[in-house]
Amino acid sequence: MQTPSKLQNLIQNSRAALFPTQEAAAEAPSQFPVNLTAKPYRALQGQTRVRVPNINTAQNVLAGLQTLPHPTAAKLYTILFDVALGVSQGQGHPVLPSQVVIHQPVEIIAAALGLSRMTVYRHLKTLTQLGLVHARGHVGNWFGLSRKTGTLFAVALRPGLAPVRLRFDDLHHCHRDLQSDTQADAKECRTAWKFLQGLKLVQSRPESQKAAQSALFIWSKNPGQTTPVKNLIVTPGNSDVREVIYSLSELSSTHKTKQAALVDSFARCLARGFLDSVTNLNFWRKLLWDALKRDWEGLNTLSRLSNALIRLMADVQEWEGLKRPGALLVSRLKASGVWEDLKYT
Repeated sequence: MQTPSKLQNLIQNSRAALFPTQEAAAEAPSQFPVNLTAKPYRALQGQTRVRVPNINTAQNVLAGLQTLPHPTAAKLYTILFDVALGVSQGQGHPVLPSQVVIHQPVEIIAAALGLSRMTVYRHLKTLTQLGLVHARGHVGNWFGLSRKTGTLFAVALRPGLAPVRLRFDDLHHCHRDLQSDTQADAKECRTAWKFLQGLKLVQSRPESQKAAQSALFIWSKNPGQTTPVKNLIVTPGNSDVREVIYSLSELSSTHKTKQAALVDSFARCLARGFLDSVTNLNFWRKLLWDALKRDWEGLNTLSRLSNALIRLMADVQEWEGLKRPGALLVSRLKASGVWEDLKYT
């Protein structure tokens, strides 16, 4: 006969003290039933664990809400979620962020859902109250006037977190060159108005909604474009300096494994555009690296550097005798205090 262990004796004594009779003790179930004589489990050699994939969908986020929104509001959140998720995947984040900010035209969103703009705005209020979306109009320069360039959306990608919010940098970043986009409409479709004019020629409603949905994904990669765009990794030989300047903010959201290649491509393009491709390429490389590092610290250096480069680009076009644009840039950065924030050495 097997002798009871000390642990078994302790359990029996405790049950006897709590329950005066054996009948009462038999009726009381153990809270954590265990087999004291069972051998410890050992995984078989070569056995692999099966992990259930964590599928990120808008339905998963909506399922975690205490109150379900209107079906139309759910459709609106779903399309914003899909576009924002595509942006996050394109940036190569190793972990899914809690929110992603996208720049979109409300008119194309309405066309993609087959709704009016007022209906979209009405259901945006519901999503804002639920903390899933935060939307604000974005304003930019248009021939010296302030005009709306589109709408910024902060979209929640994970359930059960704090309400999403647009940051100061999001609202003041130059997401789009509205002046160039309107001028380019004569040759290519780069504004929401031009795109919607072409969409009226599509007779089938499902086809027009599908085209509008595709335009949203293209626009999220490059605001001001409703036609396919090339990869963000530009090649110095055929890239546009203006495109690089307006894409500087993408450095902070690019995956760290791709940042070195992107910084080098941007530096080569800037050096070529500002006549420094042979003598001063390392200046542009270090300038971008310093701006990226200080931007991570919350100094908004990438946006401030982008504004300075826009002004320098205008000087190069209008100032025929300008021989050292890099020196002029440094002088202006020092005067504005940006150089001190960069701590360029």
